[in-house]
Amino acid sequence: MTAGPRGALSRFIAADGFFISAGLAFFFLVCLIPILLLGVSMVGFVLSGEEAARHVVGQLTQQFPVYQKQIGRALLGIVETRAVSGLLGTAVLVFFSTPLLSASRLILHRLLGVRGDGGVLKNLARDSAMALVLSVLLFAVSTVTWLYHWFRALAVNALPVPPGFGLGGLPLSLTLSTLMFYLAYRYVPRRRVGVGAALAGAVLASLLWEIAKQLFRLYIQEVSLYSQIYGPLGVLVAFVMFVYYSAVVFVLSGAFVAALDGRRR
Repeated sequence: MTAGPRGALSRFIAADGFFISAGLAFFFLVCLIPILLLGVSMVGFVLSGEEAARHVVGQLTQQFPVYQKQIGRALLGIVETRAVSGLLGTAVLVFFSTPLLSASRLILHRLLGVRGDGGVLKNLARDSAMALVLSVLLFAVSTVTWLYHWFRALAVNALPVPPGFGLGGLPLSLTLSTLMFYLAYRYVPRRRVGVGAALAGAVLASLLWEIAKQLFRLYIQEVSLYSQIYGPLGVLVAFVMFVYYSAVVFVLSGAFVAALDGRRR
C-alpha cells in the first residue's frame, strides 16, 4: 500500500469510508449526552452544578461553526434536567459513553487491518477507562481555554496589544484538537500506532476539521438552505450534518495514519 495521500484514499475507499463515517456520527449523537454529563460532573468539582453545565456545553458548542446559541440552549436544557450523583451514577454514564469509543476502535482496526476484538470484557474495561480520560481531557480543555480568555482579556486591558491579538484563539483551537486526535489515533486501537504516524494524522485531522468548520459556516451563511427547506428543524439538520462531516474527517485522517503506519511495518 502506497503511503501518503494515495494510500490514505485507497484505504478510505476500501473500508467504505463514507458509510462507516455515518455510523460513527450516529454513535456520537447517541453518546453525546452521557459524555456531556460526565464532563459536567468533572468540572463540577471546582464549579457549581449550573456553572459547570454552562461551561462544558459552551466548550462543545464553540466547536460548531453555526447555530451555536441554538445548539447550546438545547443541550443545556437536556443537561440541566438530569442529575448525576455518586459512583453508581458515574458508572452508568461511563457505560453509556463506551459505544462511541467502541465504534472508533472498530473503525481504526478496519483501517489498520487489525483482526480480533480482544474480548468483550477487556474492551469494555478499556473503553470505560478511555471515557474517564475523555472527561478529564474535557476538564483540562475547559481550564486551558478559560485561562487563555482570562489572559487575553487582561492583556487587552493592560497592555498595548496589536489589533489582531484576538486571532490567537485559532492556534489554541488547533493545538487542542491535534491533542484530541492524537490520543484517539495513538491509544484507541488495540495495536499501538507509531508516534509519528499518529501525530501526522492528528495534525491533518485538526487542519481538515478547521477548514470544514469554516467552509460549513460559509455555506450556511451564504446559502442558508437548511432553514429554507426544514424550517425550525434546520438547526437540528445542520448539527447532524456537521457531526457527519467531522466523522468523515476522523476516518479519512485515520486512513492516512494507517497508510503511514503500514509503511513503518
